[in-house]
Amino acid sequence: MTKPLVSIIVPFCNEEKYIADAINSLLEQTYSNVEIVLVDDHSTDNSKQVCLSFKDPRVKYYPKFHIPNGRAWSRNFGIEKATGEIITFLDADDTCSRDRIELQLNKLIELGIDRTMCGCWVQRQGIQNSLMQMPVKHEDILKGFTRQYNRTTIVGATIMAHKNIFLKYEYRTKFKFYEDWDLLVRLGESNEVFFVNIDKPLYTYMIRSKGTKFQKDWLDFNIFMRDCQIRRAKNLPEYETPDEMFAELKKNNKPRYVMYKCFEKMVELKRYLRL
Repeated sequence: MTKPLVSIIVPFCNEEKYIADAINSLLEQTYSNVEIVLVDDHSTDNSKQVCLSFKDPRVKYYPKFHIPNGRAWSRNFGIEKATGEIITFLDADDTCSRDRIELQLNKLIELGIDRTMCGCWVQRQGIQNSLMQMPVKHEDILKGFTRQYNRTTIVGATIMAHKNIFLKYEYRTKFKFYEDWDLLVRLGESNEVFFVNIDKPLYTYMIRSKGTKFQKDWLDFNIFMRDCQIRRAKNLPEYETPDEMFAELKKNNKPRYVMYKCFEKMVELKRYLRL
């Protein structure tokens, strides 16, 4: 089998301090048939200049100022620009081990390149330092998609799969956050994808005080994603925004509204105690 081109999508917005480390970790991969698709999501700092300072032809810079800002928009745009048969991702303030692409690609080839989605263990660094050891087997990964707590059995930033999967099941732009988890849950519901994790920490996830989980509406989208999942299971139409969901539930389903708000408070407390 010829070595397929792997497109690594790196969306970013104002990451001038960190993106060079991310790019270097990809250029140093043991598997060299890669392209690095840098998607500039409305940056106003010097991120562009940092990206353009790399002269390796595998590094490709794409501004996205003509499209709304947001993570889902950026990922879909990067996938559209990618020329590789295989797609994976790296957040611009993270890095990965030198053998990440090689090991994940080998697993896709071993299990079926057209139907497999491969993640890996994650090393957290920054304000939290811990190793995320997630299940390896497909059936154990699926269990996390329907649990109320301890749901993370595969990390969205680490996934690698055939481009056709991402073209068929796009990231949904109504999600400001949790667009990756929404995708994973829908793929699990489809029964068309075989999930697996590499049991090695191939991805280093930097947790910073201004990261996603510290954004004001992060929890709203956590609840919103769960509600969309519940409504799909009941063949009910989904709400389009968290605000619409909360307004409708407050008016027509007060018990569920109170339950969601209590859940938010509990998660906030758990996050505070963890820090």
